[in-house]
Amino acid sequence: MDIEILRHSASHIMADAVKQLYPGVKLGIGPAIDTGFYYDFDRPQPFAPEDLEKIEKKMREIVKANLE
Repeated sequence: MDIEILRHSASHIMADAVKQLYPGVKLGIGPAIDTGFYYDFDRPQPFAPEDLEKIEKKMREIVKANLE
């Protein structure tokens, strides 16, 4: 699989995980970049390390579900 496609898909998976865990979060942009990917989120408080662990766990669940 092309790394750019993988990074693009990962950014969508992360956005889905965040929306599921934190309803009401607004999505910004989330492109693949040379070193990985990112997504801008609009929410009242910044994400804490514990939030990032939850997001990663949810991302793994989404990937495991093998959705199209």
